Amino acid sequence: MEPSCREEQVHLASPRRTGYNGNQRHIPRNGRNKFPDASVMLLNGARAPKGDAMQRVKPKMSRRKAFLVLFLILAGVGLLIWGGISLFSVRLVTNVTASPLPCPYSDTIMPFGQNVLYYDGVSIHCMSATGAVRWSFQLGTNAGFDCDGEHIAAWVGSTVYILDQNGNSSYNDNLGEEVQFCRIGKQYLGAVVGETDSPRLLVKDMAGAHMDEEADAYKNLILLDLGFYGPNGEYMWTLALDVFGTAANSILNTFEVGKMNTGEVSLGENITYRVLYDNGVLRVINTRKMRAFNYRGTEDTAQSVLVYGWRLLDDEIPERGNALMLFSPTSQSDSIYDIWELRLISGSTVDKRYSLPASCIGATVWNRTIYALSATQLLRAGLNDSRFTTFDLPLDSQATQLVDTLSDGRIIVACGEEVYVLTLPRGNLVSGV
Repeated sequence: MEPSCREEQVHLASPRRTGYNGNQRHIPRNGRNKFPDASVMLLNGARAPKGDAMQRVKPKMSRRKAFLVLFLILAGVGLLIWGGISLFSVRLVTNVTASPLPCPYSDTIMPFGQNVLYYDGVSIHCMSATGAVRWSFQLGTNAGFDCDGEHIAAWVGSTVYILDQNGNSSYNDNLGEEVQFCRIGKQYLGAVVGETDSPRLLVKDMAGAHMDEEADAYKNLILLDLGFYGPNGEYMWTLALDVFGTAANSILNTFEVGKMNTGEVSLGENITYRVLYDNGVLRVINTRKMRAFNYRGTEDTAQSVLVYGWRLLDDEIPERGNALMLFSPTSQSDSIYDIWELRLISGSTVDKRYSLPASCIGATVWNRTIYALSATQLLRAGLNDSRFTTFDLPLDSQATQLVDTLSDGRIIVACGEEVYVLTLPRGNLVSGV
């Protein structure tokens, strides 16, 4: 199937595109002198001297050569201009290609840098974006795993494994208690073990050395999630739920690994479903508000944003600057086939909304560009664009879910039980936010 590209009007006309256009001049040629010799025969048989007015002077360069030199000069200038433009623009890739993955769709599919991880009920398989199996690691049944792009934390029963990008285990050990879940960061592994309520949190480095342990902070609480943050992942946050009080209450704890509990915040009864770190700020997102805290757990109320009626779909966190957080209306995201609006939030100053030209099943933000997926098309818009460009999907069946995004700008898409990796069309669409 040949992919096609067309533009759908949303609000305003798109910016006019300009490009380099060189014009060539036609240089006429004069006729040649019929007398090759500079001297001519007189009627009396004598020859006129070469300095006679009738002498023909040869030009230093023919007009054909001059035209060729001029053409080469113009071509060289054009190449220089094109090269200069290329240094400051992204090469346009307008087509969408699809590669099938050798696995059925399940919730155990996870991006791993430029690769894809899949757990088949016994082993973890690492696949390239083109579907080639790079390696497999056997865990057993009822296992779980988490990854950060460079390392994998896997667990089964009371045993924990740390794997590198090549599937090699740098650490495995029996922790003595059932592992509920693990999370991995740049430096450390966090493992929640024991009973569902009043669990114990263990922190280890990539070699398995014991770094920290916490149990008192989670007495009569259910640990929901945890993560590492900071320039080198030296800090840790945990999200717990108190269901034994008069009203449900979410609690955020912050730690400096190996040192002390740096803060504790009661978040209230609104359900907190996402915590992320960007630009030195912990952003805690619940069903009503997005709140901001420093590494000690002190809230910056000036950076709070009301997000009631909106749910976070995806985010892009740069090494520097504010994260780009993409939301859809809760009423629309509850139905995966009916997303018509998107909202982009970045820091406390950027809050933009976009109308989609078609009903979509998911959306993502990558390389500061918004992509939305319908059943048959991929939609793309720069952050400041007023319209979306649409691309037909090269799939034999309709897309049913946008699973996740790889680090190199590809997306994992499900079509029923089938799974594909699609390239994202890219171009010079990025404008600053």
